[in-house]
Amino acid sequence: MQLFSALRYKNYRVFIIGQALSNIGNMMQMVAVSWIAYKLTDSVFVLGLVTFGKQISGFFTGFFSGVIADRFNRRILLQYAHFTIGCLAFTIFALIWFELITIYLLIIIQLTIGVLKSLEIPSRQAFVNDLIQDKQYLPNAVALNSTIFNTARLIGPTVAGILIPLAGEAICLAIYGLMSWVIVVFFFYLRVPEQKKLDTKLNFKAEFLEGFSYAFSHPSIKISLLFVAGFAFFGTSFMVLLPVIAGDIFNSGAEVYGYMNSAQGLGAIIGGVYLANRAKATTMHKGIFWAAILFCVGLGVISFSSLIVVTIIGIVLTGGGRVIVFASTNTLLQLIASDTKRGRVLSLYITIFMGSMMLGGLSIGALADYIGVLNTLMVQAVCCVAIAFLYGKNLKYYDTSELHKNVITTVHKIKQL
Repeated sequence: MQLFSALRYKNYRVFIIGQALSNIGNMMQMVAVSWIAYKLTDSVFVLGLVTFGKQISGFFTGFFSGVIADRFNRRILLQYAHFTIGCLAFTIFALIWFELITIYLLIIIQLTIGVLKSLEIPSRQAFVNDLIQDKQYLPNAVALNSTIFNTARLIGPTVAGILIPLAGEAICLAIYGLMSWVIVVFFFYLRVPEQKKLDTKLNFKAEFLEGFSYAFSHPSIKISLLFVAGFAFFGTSFMVLLPVIAGDIFNSGAEVYGYMNSAQGLGAIIGGVYLANRAKATTMHKGIFWAAILFCVGLGVISFSSLIVVTIIGIVLTGGGRVIVFASTNTLLQLIASDTKRGRVLSLYITIFMGSMMLGGLSIGALADYIGVLNTLMVQAVCCVAIAFLYGKNLKYYDTSELHKNVITTVHKIKQL
């Protein structure tokens, strides 16, 4: 089946099982940490601070994590990262168990995990490319990764919600730590081609600047990064408004907010499955444009809706469009970027995405206070349509012959083995 074509590679099968376990564990610990923070302080501000601190620490280190991903062995980097994250998870578990946990210790550990995650993500995403020998299956591999992640977003919090009342928050941290260490063992069973090394004559700063210059001098990479920045800022940041839509627009509570989050996850899973089954490397840039339009339609539906059911449908559409846009962009960047600069290009992509989401969330929240939630959603929809058509206007800069050549070259290499 096309849907599971990347699973023909044993390395990828082992990797995807590890990712499933890791993502479920990560979602469980996120729920547990948020609950612990709120119990310790009874403060919504501190709850947001814990999450923001983890994100901002990863944002600032993310600029340089791509150099590390390109310079060192990615498999070993991932093993060290997951082992350390597991140690930190068990540290929180022990602090809770012995009733020594404080909000300050929790924030410090979360900041550290944020740094480790920023180092791990570019290496992990570039590592997928290393696992898939025939690049025609790379879109399927990235889409399956996205589907696994979004499925974990539904499963992890649900499991955490069941376990926390029964056994306490600590059990979620113990499971996350155990999952992280299991992944370290899984990586020992992976056999990948030797990674091309950077020219180590350059220092760390020079390598970073080299990657930055390469990304923004390459037309299609530059267009993709700028598109991601605009779309994440004006588009996906709308999710910060979901609690307000549930509470103020529909006069409902956590139950409707939960339905909205589930709708976002459902749309993301549908988008991931579609991408895994239908995506082709040489036409993905066109698919990104139409997925962006789908997202805009969903956002427009939400902004004009006065019925919860219609709003839920709009959220499903945004979830599907969002996953197709960002998973496809990720795949394109992996196919276009050279082997020795792939980690740095992906780290720029991740950092730009995270930064735009954070700044967008703050800006959209401020705008909603000033002009109202529904008017803000309309503004976002209009801006996203403009960004989508600007992207569509620049599709000519995507060299499909280059993408086709990258795929065909790997096929010939495999046949020669």
